Amino acid sequence: VSQGLVDVSAIEGKWESFVISTIASPTTGQPMLVVAGSDRRGTAYGLTSLSRAIGVSPWYWWADVEPAKKESLFVEPGTFTQGEPSVQYRGIFINDERFGGWARWVEQTFDKESGEVGPKVYEKVFELLLRLRGNYLWPAMHNGSKAFNANPENARLADDYAIVMGSSHCEQMLRNNEDEWKNVGTYGDFNYITNRQTMIDYWETRVKSNGGYENTYTLGLRGIHDYPMEGANTTEERTRLMQSAIDDQREMLRRNIDKPIEEIPQVLCTYEEVLDAYHHGLQVPDDVTLLWCDDKHGYTRNLSNPQEQKRKGGSGIYYHLSYHGDPASWIWLSPLSPSLIATELTKAYACDVRKIWVFNVGDIKPAEKELTFAMDLAWDVNQWRPEKAHTYMHTWAAETFGAEFAGDIAQMLEQYYRLQASGKDSHVFFVIYPEKEIEERIATYRKLSADAQALTERIPTALRDAYFELVSYPLVGAAMLNEYQLLSRLSLVRANNRDDETALQYASRCRELFDQLNDWTHRYNKETCGGKWDNFFSWQPYHWFRSETMDAPVATRELLDGVKHTPRYLATNEALSTDGVTIEAETDGAIDLWIEALTPTQNFSKAREDNIYCRVSINGQTFDAAATPINNIWHAPFVGPMWSKVGTLDLKKGTNTLRIGDLKEGARIDSIFIGVYPPFPATPTTTICAAAYTAKRDSEHGNIATIQGLGYNDGVLVQPFSTPSYSEQNIGEAPFVEYTVNLQAGKNRVEIRTLPTLRIYEGRDARYAASLDGNAPQVFSIHTDDFSAEWRWNVLRGYASRTLQVETDKAG
Repeated sequence: VSQGLVDVSAIEGKWESFVISTIASPTTGQPMLVVAGSDRRGTAYGLTSLSRAIGVSPWYWWADVEPAKKESLFVEPGTFTQGEPSVQYRGIFINDERFGGWARWVEQTFDKESGEVGPKVYEKVFELLLRLRGNYLWPAMHNGSKAFNANPENARLADDYAIVMGSSHCEQMLRNNEDEWKNVGTYGDFNYITNRQTMIDYWETRVKSNGGYENTYTLGLRGIHDYPMEGANTTEERTRLMQSAIDDQREMLRRNIDKPIEEIPQVLCTYEEVLDAYHHGLQVPDDVTLLWCDDKHGYTRNLSNPQEQKRKGGSGIYYHLSYHGDPASWIWLSPLSPSLIATELTKAYACDVRKIWVFNVGDIKPAEKELTFAMDLAWDVNQWRPEKAHTYMHTWAAETFGAEFAGDIAQMLEQYYRLQASGKDSHVFFVIYPEKEIEERIATYRKLSADAQALTERIPTALRDAYFELVSYPLVGAAMLNEYQLLSRLSLVRANNRDDETALQYASRCRELFDQLNDWTHRYNKETCGGKWDNFFSWQPYHWFRSETMDAPVATRELLDGVKHTPRYLATNEALSTDGVTIEAETDGAIDLWIEALTPTQNFSKAREDNIYCRVSINGQTFDAAATPINNIWHAPFVGPMWSKVGTLDLKKGTNTLRIGDLKEGARIDSIFIGVYPPFPATPTTTICAAAYTAKRDSEHGNIATIQGLGYNDGVLVQPFSTPSYSEQNIGEAPFVEYTVNLQAGKNRVEIRTLPTLRIYEGRDARYAASLDGNAPQVFSIHTDDFSAEWRWNVLRGYASRTLQVETDKAG
């Protein structure tokens, strides 16, 4: 540089930029390849980008992608310049590592010598981050995992690899409260009202020990782990305490770090009650980064408004590629498509969410593909915009397995993402599909599974372990888990209809699938790479059915022999009468009662008594009806609307009267059914893909874009995301798409399904209008409140639903 042989003027003073240049050696005249970075990470990314270009996958170790052997490598003469990345801090959060297998694998397989999550595994994580051109880590933090800073070598290694360390939304000031406060057991209550000075000293000790490294400091106050703060019972109290904690935390940073406070990276994670406090007047200094969060299922829920976009500290997003929580976890496979990730994150980027992108990756594996896409998007947001994102997996497959296999792999992955979009692999038991759709879904998954396994024989031997880990294990596993759950339900419906032979056949197949899922995962753990990943995977890490034996509900001979009554719907919410519902029984005997209801549960518990929402009476028998908890109901104030088996009715031959009383406030009963299992809904007469419009019109400010792979069919978006909102007054100027719909004479119900995306920011909703045959348009909001019953259903099934009721005199 000093001799003018390498021109670095384009990157001087830039963040994480580099040049790669071919020059003649100033001493020998021989060709030299020079990698020069604007800073230490810029140099690292120059090297890792070169490594990736010559065929070394970022996942060469974490997914066993064997680099191809080449006799020689060539670089085009000249200079390549890489400017600043789109997002400043790009990284991951290793989370729920004790519900999956990451921590168990580290302790029992990878680092048996220490038996702890520590420097040996974190060094592998740091290298992976650099190879993905990332720079940021929130370390593992669940109870049972050693705190990251319990071993000072972890932080020293992070600095050695130039990785910026942060801590999660519930861990202030680089502290792991589970291991460093709760498990120590000598600090007292984590209560800022009664134990403020102890908490200040606890935080300040960490600032003193780690302040010389590159960090971001999570500000604010929550409870230990992912719980509300202690000592405060109202939003006003929480806001006041949070404000006090932020003021104290900034003061300790001033005392201990030799930089102006405005230059010390600080983050307010607007997660759970922190977002409520922020919206209720929490004063956040302008230099602090506001970290927004998706809804934990891939849909952004609150981004920066125009005023927040001007903040010096900017804003970022905490985005889930894995999730343990409400309404049901998804921590085994990684289901989000590049098209969805690109849509939601470029929307965030358009709202100036550009400071931090941190991805919850659970155990890291098996989110390898999705994380690679997310990190590539963070590196250059324009390269993989929503319109192009569907082509990413072809590019990835060509880089990873070679051009010969890229087309087949990309096609299979596209099908996999579409199926996951209409029900994540861990959620399909709860999704209400029509029976025809279930049969089609099982058939499609079976073909996908067969194709994925058939391709194995063509994959080069050196790459077969990588192919199993990255492609066939998730695809075949998702196929098995879907069929297992859906046949479970089909067996019960067949039992309902007294099709005993088919009911028992499906039940038997469920048992086979349970064993096959165990065998498939045993192969990953015990056989792949000679047992390198032993103890890593469980196909039911936090699944509804978690059990050593198969306990999916299925038809049995005993159940079929006990069916004495004809199954039937008794009432819908419109038909419920205070006088009760009449049941005509053809004989004496018992029958199960099912209620489809929205039910409040105030105590956030999986206990049945906390989910009681009404009282049922019949023939002198009275019992309380409770909702069936879904997976992680401790996160949730409402359940449903979903079917729950609430009890058994002892019927007498002839007329019986069923009465519902003591309906809890906030509860709503949609329908009542008696029988083995409620039947499936009817198949729609016509379904039209969003992209199959017959006409469209762009507006002055926005255009209609078809996004392949967005949702379970191709979706449509208005682009750019900065397109202004429209009101009822100027709706004629809005861009639109038009469809031709065939209606029957009489009453018709037209259902419109959209992604279950939420508002852009408070004050700017996500809305659309629908008009039939030029009639006055109806305006619909897609947004629904966080953790509402509707939101739960939306994220389980993958869409938000709105309807038009139409009555016509004739078909057409």
